[in-house]
Amino acid sequence: MSASRGPADEVPAYYPGCSLDGLGKAYEVSCQWVLRRLGLSLDRIVDYNCCGATEVKNLSQEVSVVLPARNLALARGMGRHQVVAACNGCVYSLTRANDALSDEPTRGRINDHLTAGGSPRYDGGASVQHVLEFIHNRAGPERVRHSVKRPLAGLTVAPYYGCLYSRPKRYTGVGLTPGTDDPEHPEFLDELLTACGATVLTDYSAKTICCGGGHALSDLDVSVAFSASVMNEAKRAGADLVATICPLGQINIENNLDRIRQTYGTEAILPVAYFTQLMALALGASVKEARLKDNFSRPDLFLRGRGFP
Repeated sequence: MSASRGPADEVPAYYPGCSLDGLGKAYEVSCQWVLRRLGLSLDRIVDYNCCGATEVKNLSQEVSVVLPARNLALARGMGRHQVVAACNGCVYSLTRANDALSDEPTRGRINDHLTAGGSPRYDGGASVQHVLEFIHNRAGPERVRHSVKRPLAGLTVAPYYGCLYSRPKRYTGVGLTPGTDDPEHPEFLDELLTACGATVLTDYSAKTICCGGGHALSDLDVSVAFSASVMNEAKRAGADLVATICPLGQINIENNLDRIRQTYGTEAILPVAYFTQLMALALGASVKEARLKDNFSRPDLFLRGRGFP
């Protein structure tokens, strides 16, 4: 159960997570825009709950499994075997729950909690996939390339995957099962952005390092240092902007921009955008439709300056 992707539903269940209905709304809107343009569909889980990806496991290991297990149970109640999530933290939390529930005594306790709370039981059978994997596998770079209306020509992009996209492999299955990325040198984001016409920094050495989000509450200085590493390396490599695949990474980096500026100077600052915002732009959306003004780093100003409407 731990890393299995399981059968692929024609229309998988979609777990947005709390970030995409909050500060990550631009990610949600642009993601749905891209899916529609590429002819892909997801069925949103109704009455989902937070997956507890941040601090919950430090307070209660049991609760940190119950929360994502409930979402997986809801997906199975919809008759779906596959769950797609857009957040690295959510994918981690959901796949971690699957791994924990492979232990029969643990599964029994978790189901007792679910039943006591009025939720359906979960006995496995729901695999988890990142929306980046879903788009790459279901549409692929070729369909994206043929769907481009306004190529991202002239834009040099640093593809930032973050640490939880590919780690730990025991949970995510990245590199272990079909349809997953290379765990050490992921390429799915590189390939999709290249198909959109951007120049992608394939040798961007910070693409899988931690953004420091896990330290944001406990040690802000460490969090800022990690975020600065992501930005400094992108700047050094010649990027115009950084593309992210996770609302936790996006929000943490953007929240740290003022502190990065104070410590490292303005030369370390770049616009940061969700990969779906950039894809939407290439597929014909306007800067406004892609919700690029929502980002704290204001990539809309940069992109309008490059001639994007």
